[in-house]
Amino acid sequence: MTFPDEPPQPARGLTREERGRDVSAAQAEVEAETSTVQKYLKAMSPRTLWSMAEGYPVVLKQFIQFCLIIIYPAWVFGVLVGAALHLLFYVTVYPVLWLLFWPVRAYQKKNHPEEYAESQRKK
Repeated sequence: MTFPDEPPQPARGLTREERGRDVSAAQAEVEAETSTVQKYLKAMSPRTLWSMAEGYPVVLKQFIQFCLIIIYPAWVFGVLVGAALHLLFYVTVYPVLWLLFWPVRAYQKKNHPEEYAESQRKK
């Protein structure tokens, strides 16, 4: 029962699933890129780094962006090191694991072809 002099009840807030992911446009652009090289190049751009301060109040956002500008060279170095480690993994470790698990893949392909085909489509 509501009374005419009472304010309306507040609306229910959104749940985490209803709100969705909290990423900026620049970060979503990096995630949407399909090429690994392009992902690394876009991650090194100042626009992506500065977008990490979005959503903060004005003065705090300006301070965070100032700090991010100062650490930008370290950010680029970190992304380049990450790219080098990624490349190193795919040149050294990945082929070894691929050869090591070849018998498992061959067994699955021979005895469970529909499951194997489904696992290949998920890539």
